[in-house]
Amino acid sequence: MTAVPAGWDAWRERLVERIDAVDPATLLADERLRSKAALVVMDDLAAMVVGATHPEVVELGRAFTSPGSPGEATTVLGGRGPRDRTAALNATACGWDELDEGYRPATCHGGLYTVPAAAAEAEATGRSVADVLAAVVVGYEVVTAFARLFPAPRPLVLHPHATLSPIGAAAAVAWLRTGSGAAVMAAVDVASTLSMSGPFSHAVSGAQVRNAWAGAGAVLGFLAVDLSAAGLGGEPTGALDVFAAGYGHAVDEDEVARLGKDAPDRPWAILDGYHKVYAACQYTHSALEASLELAHGELAGTDAQDIAEVVVETHPLAYSLDNTTPVTTLAGKFSLPHVVSTVLATGRTGPDVFGEALLHDRTVARLRGLVRLEAFEPLPEAPHDRPARVRVTRTDGTTSEVVVLSAVGGPDRPLEEDQVLAKISDLTAATPAFAPLARALVAGRELDERSWHAVVTEAWRR
Repeated sequence: MTAVPAGWDAWRERLVERIDAVDPATLLADERLRSKAALVVMDDLAAMVVGATHPEVVELGRAFTSPGSPGEATTVLGGRGPRDRTAALNATACGWDELDEGYRPATCHGGLYTVPAAAAEAEATGRSVADVLAAVVVGYEVVTAFARLFPAPRPLVLHPHATLSPIGAAAAVAWLRTGSGAAVMAAVDVASTLSMSGPFSHAVSGAQVRNAWAGAGAVLGFLAVDLSAAGLGGEPTGALDVFAAGYGHAVDEDEVARLGKDAPDRPWAILDGYHKVYAACQYTHSALEASLELAHGELAGTDAQDIAEVVVETHPLAYSLDNTTPVTTLAGKFSLPHVVSTVLATGRTGPDVFGEALLHDRTVARLRGLVRLEAFEPLPEAPHDRPARVRVTRTDGTTSEVVVLSAVGGPDRPLEEDQVLAKISDLTAATPAFAPLARALVAGRELDERSWHAVVTEAWRR
């Protein structure tokens, strides 16, 4: 039997109490929290719009929607289908380009694991924009609490999109259906046992099933809620059995004590979410920025053929991102050699830089072979715990280097609201109503009582 840490019951009780206290009107009266929730939702929906341009997502959409059925919810492709499959497709699109929102205090993408499921459930049941925002805040709170409680060992062995996504989806859906903290935790107890052991190495090698793990988690979240409601419940120690005993994650007992003691007073976790502008794994971002500074600085005008070596000193989360021959865009986004080489070669960081074309570029391929990864030592404390030093040696023996302690989007360099909205506008040019709706939703409460179905239908209209 798995050892139960002291304070486990209190930890769970405080989380239930916090959920039980949620009333959408009261919760969203906090303008900072409301605008952040709206920003997370619209940022992830914008990422879905970009993800929907990929042929694999389009083909998946054909399999997931039924032309002869009216369906329950709207996919980002414009079709309709069952709510769980709609959430699966939209989640797959959302995480495809690494442009979805993330969470720095733990290895977790709180928005990706909650927004697709909450959106599909709300649309299928005629709920409002305010209901979606509140459900995302609740689901985000629950899934990040588990992510903090069971910090993943370093280097990463399992991918959080697989292990955690059923928990976030179940929490959001259960709250929309019941508004009950006890019901949410009961569904999460089931969802924990449905956690998937997706290997992190699949992201590095470029196995694109990784892009579907959050989608599968959405389906499992819906299933967990249904199972729990039908009486097929789990155990209150289920997460301990899975994450601690099964996956070998150590329990952060300080986190147990903190949440058990001050849960009602601590800020909502979604406020610690970050937004990304680079379409690559976040663990590469500091090296990406250092490479960009070099490309526009001391290496400006340098021919790529004159580069003899590139040394990237990086943090522990990026040690395994060493693939020098990526064959899929996913592999490229999780390859430090590729990310650094594309930026050095082009001097750009737009989403297309990390797309299909430059995977096969001869100059980029040559540079990838020159990249060597080393440990950044000594490793600074957070928020500078994901630094990079990029040092380039030319064929004449001269060197240039740049250090970036923390990339944009980190806790010390957060994107401002206008920057996220500008990113959203850039990503959604194909859906012209999206950016104005995003600005209106983030700016105030005018749309809060509007049906979610009406808003998402208008946002995604091409």
